[in-house]
Amino acid sequence: MSSLIAKGSPLRRWGPWIAVCVVAVGVLSIATFGTRSAPSAQDRVSTISRSVKCPVCSGESVAESNAPASQEIRRQIAEQVQQGQTDEEIRSFYAAKYGQAILLTPSASGVNALVWILPIVAFAIGIAALVIVFRRWSSMPAERATEEDRELVDAALRDNADVDDDPHGEGASR
Repeated sequence: MSSLIAKGSPLRRWGPWIAVCVVAVGVLSIATFGTRSAPSAQDRVSTISRSVKCPVCSGESVAESNAPASQEIRRQIAEQVQQGQTDEEIRSFYAAKYGQAILLTPSASGVNALVWILPIVAFAIGIAALVIVFRRWSSMPAERATEEDRELVDAALRDNADVDDDPHGEGASR
């Protein structure tokens, strides 16, 4: 057993990384697939309303805006939810009617998928770069003083001993 954990063994190098990956996958799985009850109709209306931009207000969602157009869109969303349409069908309806700019969160397909994927890829590349840099730093041999270095220090100390005899600390410049 001690040979598995000996210095330089694969388990000692990769063990902590495997443990981190197992914990991360476990946490993400629970967060993603955890038991959730089905959202109510009102929850769905609220969620969809927060993802559709008000056509007359700048920077506000339909849920936040009190403009008549937003109130009408909220009413239509509630009707569409009651009719059994899915969230994506409702969002697609408004995207077709007003253009993709009406959606506050882009769909995760086509070129828009880059908006969702690139931050994750950049984060992963950054972590990988840090791992590589830290490994290189830890594997670099410590610099040791050579015999030449010791001789230089001894010579400097001998020269400095002559200066220490000066009571005023002015050196040979007097």
